[in-house]
Amino acid sequence: MAERPPIRSRLAWQEEVGAPQELRSPLDPKQVDVVQPLQIDAGWLPVYQFERRRVDSIVSFVSSPEKEESQKIPFLQNICDLCYNSKRHGPPQGLDLFCQRYGLAENIKVLLEEEPRNKLRTAVRWNAMLAIAELSAVERALEGKEASLLQACFSSVFLLPPEEKMQDMGHYLFLKTMEAMDNMLQALVLGSSASRVSELLQNIFQMLLNFTTSERECVQERAVGRIEKMSSALFRHPTLASCARYLRTSERTDIVLVFIEAMRDTSIFDKKRATDLLDMVMEFPDFWLADLPKIMRCIHKNLDSINTAPARQSVASLLLLMADRRPGKVLTTLLRIAPPGDRTALDMWDMMISTARPLKKILKNLRKRLLVIDSMFPKGVISGSESPDMARKIQSLLPQVVGLLDHSNTDVKRRVLTFFCSVMGHLKREEARPTVEQLEEKLLPLFDDESSQLRELSICLFRERVQSVMVHDKKRIKSYVHRALLPLFFRLSDQSNNVAKAAREALLGAAELLKWKQLRHLVRTQQTWRIGESLLEQNRSRAQELLSQSLPYLRDAQASLREAAVRFIGLAARPLRDRREEEKLAEICSALRPLETDSKSFVRSLAAQTIVILSSPREQPRSRWALQALCCWRR
Repeated sequence: MAERPPIRSRLAWQEEVGAPQELRSPLDPKQVDVVQPLQIDAGWLPVYQFERRRVDSIVSFVSSPEKEESQKIPFLQNICDLCYNSKRHGPPQGLDLFCQRYGLAENIKVLLEEEPRNKLRTAVRWNAMLAIAELSAVERALEGKEASLLQACFSSVFLLPPEEKMQDMGHYLFLKTMEAMDNMLQALVLGSSASRVSELLQNIFQMLLNFTTSERECVQERAVGRIEKMSSALFRHPTLASCARYLRTSERTDIVLVFIEAMRDTSIFDKKRATDLLDMVMEFPDFWLADLPKIMRCIHKNLDSINTAPARQSVASLLLLMADRRPGKVLTTLLRIAPPGDRTALDMWDMMISTARPLKKILKNLRKRLLVIDSMFPKGVISGSESPDMARKIQSLLPQVVGLLDHSNTDVKRRVLTFFCSVMGHLKREEARPTVEQLEEKLLPLFDDESSQLRELSICLFRERVQSVMVHDKKRIKSYVHRALLPLFFRLSDQSNNVAKAAREALLGAAELLKWKQLRHLVRTQQTWRIGESLLEQNRSRAQELLSQSLPYLRDAQASLREAAVRFIGLAARPLRDRREEEKLAEICSALRPLETDSKSFVRSLAAQTIVILSSPREQPRSRWALQALCCWRR
C-alpha cells in the first residue's frame, strides 16, 4: 500500500481554523445530500469476519448525521484497509455492493468539498486520494462516479494557495497529497474495465487541460504537473502503456500545446521540466505528434515568447523531428500560417533547415506539394527569403522551384518570380549563378506573357541576371542577352508603365554589358524610335534573325506593340528590297496584310503603307530622310 499519514489527534494535524466563509467549498455540508446507507446488517459481507471493526466503523461514520472532524481520517483509512485486506483473503465478494449501498464514493467527495480552499489544514485530502485509489481496484465500486470524484479532487487541491504561502506542515501535506493524486490517477486507469478506460482517460486529461487555462499560475502548474506524470506513466508503466491508445488525438495534441506554452518566458512553470516534457513527446512521436498543423500553429504563436536557450533548443528539436518525419505537412502548414515578412516564420525556417537531413526531405517534397498548393507557394517562403542569411540557406531550394515556371497557372508563376526577385538580391553573385542559368530559358517567353505582372517580374529578373554576370561568364551570357534585346525593345511600347520602365532598365543593363555606347545613350535619352535602328546596325549579321523574331509581335494584343512591330519590320526588310529578294518580301507582306483590317486605324494605315513600300520595285536609293520617315511615322 501507498504511504499513509499517521493518525494523530485533531489538533496535531490541524492548522489554525478561521477560514473566511467565501473561501470554503461552495457546498455546505448541511445542504449536501449525502447518500444515506440502507439499514442492513453488514454481517453478510464475506470479509466481515476478518474486518469487523473497520466495517462497523465505516457504517457508523456514514450513518452519523454529523461528521466529527476527528473521524474523517480514520474513516478514509478504514476504507483503504478494508479494500486492501479483502484482496488478501481472496476475491472481494460483495465489497462493491457494500461500497455502493453505503455511498463511500459520495461521502469521500463530500469530505473533499468541505475542505477549505484557502489552506491545507489536515491530511483529509491525502487520505481521500489513497482511499479512491484502493476503491478503484474494487469492481464497480466507483462506476459512474469517477468524473465527479476527479473534479472534487482536482478542485480541492489545485485551488489551494501557492506552496510558498503554506506553513511547513502544510507544505509537507501538499507534497504527499500531490504524490497520492498521481498514484490515484494511475490506479483509476488500471482499475477501469476495457470498455470504460477510453472514456476515463479522456475525462482525466480533459479536466486537467481545463485547469491549465486558469488565471492562477499555481493552478496551471499543478495541472501541467499531473499531465506530465500521467503522460509519462502511460508509456513507462508496463500495464498502463496498453491504455495510451485510448486517448483521443485532440487530447494528445492539446497536451502537447500545453507543454509548448509552458516554455514561455512568462510561464512560472519550471523550464527544465517543460523541456523534459517535450523530450517525452519526442520520444514517442507516433503517439503525440498526430496533429502537426495545430502543433505548428502553437509554435508559431508562442515562439517569440520562448527565449531561454534550453527551451528554444527544445522547440527547435521538435521542429526538426516533425520536418524529418513529415516534411510535406510541415512545409505546407508553415506556408499557410506565415504572413509575408513574418519574423517568427523566419526563425522556424532557420530551425528546420539547420541540418541537412530535414532540409533534404523538405526540398524533395517541395515540388510535388507546391503543385497542389500552388496558390499558397511563396506566400510563406517569400517572407523567409527576405533575410540574407535565410536566402543563402535556402539557395539549394531554388532549382526545385524553377520548374514551377512551366505551370499553367499565372498566379503560381507570379509567386515564383516574386520569390526569385526577393532571393536574388541577397545571394552573392557566385551563389546566384547556377540558379539564374536555369532561369534564362524560362524568362524570355515570359516577356510576352498576357499578365503584365509576369512581364514586369521576368524582365526584372533578366536585369538581375545581367547584373550578376561574372567576368569569366560574360562570353556565354552575351548570346543570351542578344536574344533578349528585341523583345525588350518592343516592351518599351508596352501599355503598362511598369513594364516599359523595367524594359528600359533592362536594356540599359544589356548595353552596359555589351558595351554599346550608342544604345546606352539612346535608352537614357528615351529615343525609342532610334533604338530599333541601332539594333539593326549593331546586328547586321543577325538582321534576318531579328526580322523573324519580330513577326509574332504583329499578332500582339496591344496595338502599340503591333505598331512598333510594323515599323521595325519595315526597317529590317529594307536590305531584302535592296537585294530584290522577292520571295522573302512576299512572305513579309503576307504577314502584314491581316493588319490592313486591324481594329486600330493607325495600325491599318501603317501596315498598308509598309506593304506598298516593300512591294514596290526599287528604282533609286532612298534618302536617309525617307527611311527615317518610315521609322518615325506617327499615328
